[in-house]
Amino acid sequence: MGSDAITWADSGFEMDGYRPGMIAPDMRGLLSRVHEQDRDRLHDLLARAGEGRVDSACCFRYWLPDGQQRHLLLKPLFRLREADDAGRVVGTLHDVTDHVDVDQALHESVARFAQFGEAASDVLWIRNARSMRLEYLSPAFDRLHGCDRGMMLANPTLDSWNSRILPEDRIRVHEALARVRAGERIVVEYRIGRDDGAVRWMRDTAFPLLDCGGQVVRIGGIGRDATEEKEAAGRAPVLIAELQHRTRNLMAVMRAVAERTLDECKTLDEFRDAYCSRISAISRTHALLSSLDEGNMVTFDRLLFEELEAHGADRARVVLDGPGDIILESASLQALALALHELMTNATKYGALSAASGRLEVRWRRRRREDGAPVLRMEWNEVSHGTAPPDAGREGGYGRELIERALPYQLKARTSYQLTGHGVECVVEVPLRAR
Repeated sequence: MGSDAITWADSGFEMDGYRPGMIAPDMRGLLSRVHEQDRDRLHDLLARAGEGRVDSACCFRYWLPDGQQRHLLLKPLFRLREADDAGRVVGTLHDVTDHVDVDQALHESVARFAQFGEAASDVLWIRNARSMRLEYLSPAFDRLHGCDRGMMLANPTLDSWNSRILPEDRIRVHEALARVRAGERIVVEYRIGRDDGAVRWMRDTAFPLLDCGGQVVRIGGIGRDATEEKEAAGRAPVLIAELQHRTRNLMAVMRAVAERTLDECKTLDEFRDAYCSRISAISRTHALLSSLDEGNMVTFDRLLFEELEAHGADRARVVLDGPGDIILESASLQALALALHELMTNATKYGALSAASGRLEVRWRRRRREDGAPVLRMEWNEVSHGTAPPDAGREGGYGRELIERALPYQLKARTSYQLTGHGVECVVEVPLRAR
C-alpha cells in the first residue's frame, strides 16, 4: 500500500475498458474515474485494508473511458507483507451493474405500486395464501370500511376481517376465498358493518398470485363499494312496475278525455282544439312526474304556476295567496293538474279572465279535517262583471264532472263547484301525506 501501483488480472483490464497490458494501472488513475460522491468511501476502505482490516466491501460508480457508468464492487481479501515493501492488499473487483439495475428497477416498481395503492379509490389487499394474514392494505379501506386500516394491519388475521362481514354473508365469502387459494379468479359480493353503524355492500375481485413454480403463494383483491349499484338494481323492478302502472293509467285517462271531449264538441275543429289542450296539460303533468322521479319535490304552487303560464294568464288580474311548501304526491298530480287545467281553460274562455274587467282569486292553505288528517284546501273564485259563463246551468261539462266526481273517487277529495253570475266558485280539499 505504500505504492500507487495496481496489479490486475487480464479481466481487470477488460473491465476497465482496455486490452490487457495496454496501460499501467495505478491508484490515482483508478480514483479519478470513481464517482466523486463515492471516492471517500472507497478511499476509506483501501486505508482500512492497508491496516489489515479486510472485513468489508465497497460498491461504487465508475466511469469507463467511453463514457459509460458502471457499478463495481471491491472486496479486499487479505493483506500480504513482504520484506521489501510495506505490504500489498489482495482483493476482487466485480462489475455488479446488472444487479444494481435490477435492484433499482425493483425499488422503483415497489414505489410505483405503493403510489398506486395510496391513490386508488378502491381497496387493494394482499394476503399470504397459507396463513391468510394481511400483508398489504391500501388507505381506501379507512373510507370505505369506516375503520382505521392500522388496526387491521396490527391484527392481520382472517378472523379480524371476518368480524366486519355480516354473518349471513360469511360462508359465501369463505367459499370464494377457498376457490382463490385453489387458483381461481372470482368476484364476490358481501355486506360489511361500518363502525358508524352503516351497512355497505362490497364487491371484491380476488385472484391468485403465483411463484415461479406456479404455486399460489399469495392472494390479492380489489374491493369496491357496490352499495349504490345494489340499491339501484333493487329499485329497477319497482320503477318498471311504476312505469307500467303509469302507462296503463295514462292510456285510460287519454281514452276517457277523448271520449268526453268528443261528447262535448259539435265539430272536428272543436274536438281538435279541446283535445290538444287537454293532452298538453297531461304532458305538463308527466314532466312534473319526471322531476319527482329525479328526487325533486312538486309543490301545489308550482303546479298552479305551470297552468297559469301555459294559458298566458295576465298576472295583474290574478290574485294568488298561499304557501310554497305544500308538497304533492305523485298519485294526486295528474288528476289535480287536469282539474286546474279545466278551471283555467273555462276562466280564460268563458269566465272572469275572458273579460277585461274580470279577475281570478286562488287561495290555498294546509288544513286538518275533523279526524286530524292533513289536507290541501284550495279556493277558486272568479269575479267578473257581466253575464254568467256559457256553461252555467248545464249539468255536464268535463271540468265540472272531473272536479265533482273524479277527484273524490281518485283522491278521496272533498269538492264543491258553483256557477254564479260572477263566474265559478270552487273549493277542493285533497288529502296530504302526514309530515
